Amino acid sequence: MPRMFLNGTAMRGGELHHLVGDSELVAETTTAPRYRFYAVEGAYPGLVDVGEGGAAIAGEVYEMTYEQLREVLLPSEPAGLELGVIELADGSGSLAMVLRRPHTELPTEDITELGSWRAYRARG
Repeated sequence: MPRMFLNGTAMRGGELHHLVGDSELVAETTTAPRYRFYAVEGAYPGLVDVGEGGAAIAGEVYEMTYEQLREVLLPSEPAGLELGVIELADGSGSLAMVLRRPHTELPTEDITELGSWRAYRARG
């Protein structure tokens, strides 16, 4: 079963968490320290792999069926994101939504130093 890293509104307690359905939470973790993290239009998060100079970003990993991904989660994602594969802190890989390139046409705020979408939302 594929694993999906979530780092935004579909995490536990988020307004879109219902989109994960009965998928099993398998880990609370971070990405490897190679990503920049953005608030896109102030509404959703976006990861960009920058290799050197990135940071570890907090999130949750779920085991999801392909049907849940295809029929429920992916159709609800904003147009500024695309499905990608990221590296987690333990060196393993996971599916994740990443910022579509080029992303320069979207209004973004670099929130990497906050380390999580929850920290961004909490700052008001």
